[in-house]
Amino acid sequence: MFTFRTMPWLRLFVSILLLGSVFTAYHMAGVQGEARIPPFVLIRLEDVGPGGQYGSIEQLGKLRAVLEYLQEQHVAYHIALIPRWIDYPKDGPAYDVRLDQADHPYVAAFQKVVKDALSSGAIVGMHGYTHQVGQSRRDDGHHESGIGNEFDVADVAETQTKAFAEERMREGLAIFRNAGITPQFWEAPHYHTTAAQDEVFRSYFGLQYQSEVQAHRNAPAAIYMNGRNEGSTLGAAYVPTPFDYIPSNKDERVILDRLGKSDNIGSFFYHPFLEFKSLIPVTDEEGDQLYRDGLPVYRYPDKNVSVLQKLVAGLKAKGYAFYSIQDYVPFTPAQHVTAADGSLSRLLLGDADGDGQVDRIDWNERNGDVSVTLGRYQGVRNEQPGQAAKWGRMAYKKGAAAAVSGRDEKGPCSVWKADPNGKLEWYAASGGRFEPSGSWTIDARAWDSLYTLPLAGGDLLVAGLTQERRELYGWLLHKDEMRPLKPYKLRSELRSELQARRESGGTLFAAKDGASAGIEFKPDTQKLEWTAARAGLDLPNEEGKLRFGDYNGDGLEDVFRWNSRTMTGTVYLRTNEAGWKLLSGFGPWGVPGAEPKLWIADADGNGKSDLALQDSKSGDLDVALSFIRQ
Repeated sequence: MFTFRTMPWLRLFVSILLLGSVFTAYHMAGVQGEARIPPFVLIRLEDVGPGGQYGSIEQLGKLRAVLEYLQEQHVAYHIALIPRWIDYPKDGPAYDVRLDQADHPYVAAFQKVVKDALSSGAIVGMHGYTHQVGQSRRDDGHHESGIGNEFDVADVAETQTKAFAEERMREGLAIFRNAGITPQFWEAPHYHTTAAQDEVFRSYFGLQYQSEVQAHRNAPAAIYMNGRNEGSTLGAAYVPTPFDYIPSNKDERVILDRLGKSDNIGSFFYHPFLEFKSLIPVTDEEGDQLYRDGLPVYRYPDKNVSVLQKLVAGLKAKGYAFYSIQDYVPFTPAQHVTAADGSLSRLLLGDADGDGQVDRIDWNERNGDVSVTLGRYQGVRNEQPGQAAKWGRMAYKKGAAAAVSGRDEKGPCSVWKADPNGKLEWYAASGGRFEPSGSWTIDARAWDSLYTLPLAGGDLLVAGLTQERRELYGWLLHKDEMRPLKPYKLRSELRSELQARRESGGTLFAAKDGASAGIEFKPDTQKLEWTAARAGLDLPNEEGKLRFGDYNGDGLEDVFRWNSRTMTGTVYLRTNEAGWKLLSGFGPWGVPGAEPKLWIADADGNGKSDLALQDSKSGDLDVALSFIRQ
């Protein structure tokens, strides 16, 4: 399944879904009727690596000046990094330098430049392994990194195989891992690969910063590949560069003159060494070169002289924002996690081992076993998680429900179970076990679902919706004391899904599909009762459900509008107490019509809410991670 998404500047948002040969266009209405996605650009710095135009201490100082200039100008940018640089000069010895040679003074300096850029917000991707071919000089120049093809080279048969692609991927990732740098995207050298090799690359990276060259080389915007990859992971996104690049004999007008004249996203790449001739050495009072961290210091002219200076100024003058690919594609398709007991288990998500990542907790309805599959989301996507391990047992009876709460004084997370025979039970995670930690008598009811709401002062509210979905119960936990809330009786069955919200001290929210307002249930901890009131969000009424989370990690509650019919969604970021910013769309990701359950949780522990799709039949999870900037 192939799709592409466009964002014309004169409209707010258009996503185009291609299913076979049928196109369906989706127009997302403006937030509060007026706001719209700002016109934006994506900038990638191309062919950066430990050699070539960056192969000396002087050139590293100039590269640092370029990167720091972009940071000062608040420009989101990406670095396509080649981890191993090889060249076979006509005269002189072979050149072969790896990014992980930490004992090499030049490499140590190169690493610091990259890591400083990362800490300032840059995004690094893997641009091949060596971006060249062979172990000797070639007449066509393809022996040199940054210039040569690496894959599908016509006269080198092994470069056309999947095994070659797999080996190069593993070698390059090992260098990145040893250097302490995590690439966030893949870009094949010159986009020159076979279809079989692309399957390998998708199995390692859910975000590809290049055209999908096999069938959609000229796509104007993001392409979503929505099938299963090798290793069972789900889908991948391709972000093309339809504006190409600025050649050495051209200037910023190559980009500026094309803006707004087509549906192509303003995505392009630039070789930063082209800036070097415009940089000025920074000297002391005696005219001697100044150094910082062992590198010579350079600066830009006060006036806009270089191509990059004039490009940035021109883009700002035209009102263009600088997006990262992780703003444009707000969730990166990532790992696949298999269910411990398939359809026999009830799924819970929580940090059971305290490492900050979300673990899969399966509760077996047949025997009551509680199994944990530890989450591992900070590496490449096809790294397999460990086997599910038994952490305890909670007897299951029909009509029971369970939920997870976060870290407390007894451990990383806790599981709460409401039993139909009139018991509320607490199991705290500790040392690879869920240990019984408390039990209280409650009304004997059959339960549809259970929820947890952390409250001020370390208290916890456990809420239960009865099986007929007509009564809402609550139990306030203060230290070891449990105080029940007066049940809230609904006039009719609650047909909408309840979800916990963290704003306003913790509430439960329900809204119909397509609505921008709903009912909010708030616990009154003084009167020990529920209050219910209509809650509006000032968002457009669109098809899909509202799913709350902090998707950019700024501490504010954002919204993801999820359309399970098309498996697409839209991210709205909270800007203040009353405002929203429409960031971008996502998907399709998943099989339309399969009706999986969408979970929202910070899977990788980076402080940003992620997506997890639970298959309705197998119970397996597919995860997509958020790296949206604040």
